[in-house]
Amino acid sequence: MKRYTLTALALALLTTVSAFGSGMLIPKDASLPPLAIKHQRVDIQIKDGVATAKIEQVFKNNVNRDLEAVFVFPLPENAAISDFAMFINGKRMSGELVEKDKARKIYQDIVRRMKDPGLLEYLGGNLFRISVYPVPKNGEQRIELEYSQTLPFDGGLYKFVYPLKTGERASRTLEDFTTSVRIHSATPIKNVYSPSHEVGISRKGEHEAMVGFEEDRALLDRDFVLYYSVSKKAFGMNVLTHAVKDQDGFYMLMLAPSVTPPDGKPVAKDVLFVFDTSGSMAGQKIEQARGALTHCVQRLNEGDRFNIIRFSTDSKSLADHLLPVNKASRAEALTFVDKLTARGGTAIDEALAAALKMDFDPKRPRIVVFLTDGKPTIGESDPEIIAGNVADRNSAGVRLFVFGVGEKVNTHLLDKLSGKNGGLSQYVLPGEDIEIKVSSLVDKLSNPVLANVKVEIDKIKTNRVHPRELPDLFCGDQLVVLGRYEGSRHTAIRLLGDVEGAQREFVYEGDFPATNSDNAFIPRLWATRRVGYLLDAIRLQGEEAELKDEVMWLSKEYGIMTPYTSYLVLEDDKAYVQHGIDRDRVPAVVAEREERAVRMFAAPKRAPVARPQSAAATATETALPMFREGAADALSAAAPSPVGKRMRTYGGQAGKVKSYLKTDSGAGAIDLSRAIARYKRETVAGSRQAGVRHVGKRIFYHIGEQWVDSAYRKEMKTRRIEFASDAYFKLLADHPELKRSLALGRQVIVVLEGQAIVIETAR
Repeated sequence: MKRYTLTALALALLTTVSAFGSGMLIPKDASLPPLAIKHQRVDIQIKDGVATAKIEQVFKNNVNRDLEAVFVFPLPENAAISDFAMFINGKRMSGELVEKDKARKIYQDIVRRMKDPGLLEYLGGNLFRISVYPVPKNGEQRIELEYSQTLPFDGGLYKFVYPLKTGERASRTLEDFTTSVRIHSATPIKNVYSPSHEVGISRKGEHEAMVGFEEDRALLDRDFVLYYSVSKKAFGMNVLTHAVKDQDGFYMLMLAPSVTPPDGKPVAKDVLFVFDTSGSMAGQKIEQARGALTHCVQRLNEGDRFNIIRFSTDSKSLADHLLPVNKASRAEALTFVDKLTARGGTAIDEALAAALKMDFDPKRPRIVVFLTDGKPTIGESDPEIIAGNVADRNSAGVRLFVFGVGEKVNTHLLDKLSGKNGGLSQYVLPGEDIEIKVSSLVDKLSNPVLANVKVEIDKIKTNRVHPRELPDLFCGDQLVVLGRYEGSRHTAIRLLGDVEGAQREFVYEGDFPATNSDNAFIPRLWATRRVGYLLDAIRLQGEEAELKDEVMWLSKEYGIMTPYTSYLVLEDDKAYVQHGIDRDRVPAVVAEREERAVRMFAAPKRAPVARPQSAAATATETALPMFREGAADALSAAAPSPVGKRMRTYGGQAGKVKSYLKTDSGAGAIDLSRAIARYKRETVAGSRQAGVRHVGKRIFYHIGEQWVDSAYRKEMKTRRIEFASDAYFKLLADHPELKRSLALGRQVIVVLEGQAIVIETAR
């Protein structure tokens, strides 16, 4: 195997433009496709806004002969190259930097040969190419590339894009794909966020962060996008927007405190642990619960106060009041924990009543960690009454964090307890470790910095904001808020919250424009959050037509999987006629049963969040996945959705979904709770969904083999153009704004100036 080293230094980007960053190794034999990527590893170093990327690709030649090939690497339009070179066995081999006019023809030839319009987005950029010979038969070819770029910077926010897309029919690596990003900054780093991929984030103090993900047989269907912000303020706040004229805009607000406590001194807090020790907790569960409590007690800070309540048929506390954290109280608590045994029933209402009578200090953050493995069996057993009692008793504003252990818990009760009391729910299924789950949460909550958080935006009216109630903020935390806005202006953004009982205000600035085509991922991310909140309301409060209708509309508009709208078809023959679709060419969409639809929605997530390479796990990093755990990975399985508004759901009996959403216990109920929780906290736009595409202001629906502009009507004047013909590329030259639309596929109907442009393959 020969080793190729490619180096490009001082690559300065004036704007962020996608490029075909995976690179392609194309045989000169036109009968052969580009070689498959065996694996790809990317190591990115970012220092004060300058990124250096080192890429290693290994291509696989499955042909039984040596091949002559060309390696092509499209470059951003404004890239400034100082040096490109390749070395073979110590001999320097020069490549060719092709300017964009000449590169255009090369791109066109590749599109024609591959019959892949997904590469159209790279028209207009420069191209680097070099001949590679020989590529050994049935062998591998390693290529290494290095380049540097200056990242665009706006309002304290850097944006890095590593282009990965491999065309219309996205390919997979044969083996692994790994990306590691190391960020160093002289100014403290605040927000670190990827809307494109689920990443592991490890913070090493205020000036260094590591980001990474790893996946076997990775689907190269979208670019890797990473934002990070820097600020000397106590909190980092950044706003991104997307807006279409004459419609409410979309905004995403990112908020992050420092990684370490201000002035090195943690804010003192009150913490109460309420743990179930009923008979069903016997065995491994009670052992893990003891381990979790031991870790929690040891993680408390000097200055904190704490207590422990164990409950079964009755409840008993370590002390009748909160204890200051010191050597003696820790020893007393550990002795109490060692003596915990599992016996008796489950008196949830009594235990929570005792917890909320505790002497919490109103000037401190107040936290209750509640763990149970069963339904209430002693005393009050009605979940609605218990939830109401807790709400009535919680005048102190205690944050209630809930753990449900096993499959017998009442998810509706636990989710109401956490949701109405400023916390969150997590579930520990058989085979999962209680100690790991509880310890991760307590580590995250160890250093509070701001309580009763509110955000106010001057002279801009916001609506449909999620989350509706903002959580307290902790060191190393990160909050992403999504919403809609009316009006447009540059304005002040005020962050309000309590620090040690005193209200503080932090003022920032942000732009809320009337139109902005950037950040096209925000609308779908907002819609996913909105669907999560609506489904949660239906699940916990009952189905109402208004809520259900909005879920269905959002699902169709943004291509989001829900239990109601997993499979959609055109309503009737008239709808096909209205949109000019030849029904004989459109295979009938066979709807799945609703039982399958809801199972798909709540399917447990198959792969964990990836970790950065060579990064020791920190408390912050370990805690991050709790917001994504057990997520519904079924989003990528969404079925094709049709054109226009006249759509309905096919499936089994309408009552199946309603009945499913009412289920409050069992593995299915836990999967559903986790799936909805993921939607409510979603921060990753994820893979493209089958059936619906948003391209700028346009919405396309997948009908049969065509992508159809939602603005298309049969009565429109029609112009037919053959894919990859001279007329096709002339259309793109005359209307470059159509590149992303035509990149959807080889058969596309797009509306241009009132005319329907029908792109079709040769017959």
